[in-house]
Amino acid sequence: MDKNALSLAKLWSLLRDQEKKLGLDKLSLTERDIFLCVLFLQEKNKLISLENIIKNCRHPRATLFRCLKKLRLEKIIQVKRDNVDTRKSFIFISSKYL
Repeated sequence: MDKNALSLAKLWSLLRDQEKKLGLDKLSLTERDIFLCVLFLQEKNKLISLENIIKNCRHPRATLFRCLKKLRLEKIIQVKRDNVDTRKSFIFISSKYL
């Protein structure tokens, strides 16, 4: 095995170990991908608008909402409605995963 493939295999193994420690191994690859997208979009903001996630997620809308529901049921994320405009929703990530 060449050096790059070995480094990639070690990185993949490390990622899977960390996911297992956080309990993310019970999620599907799509659910993990969407969770990572939300984490990436969050950066320094505590709340991420649902509109921003929809715009930047590469998965179909139905898949996105199905995965967000699972992430919410697993208490990985929470959904908050805007106090002013109740049509707007914001997502924030449980502090365990930050």
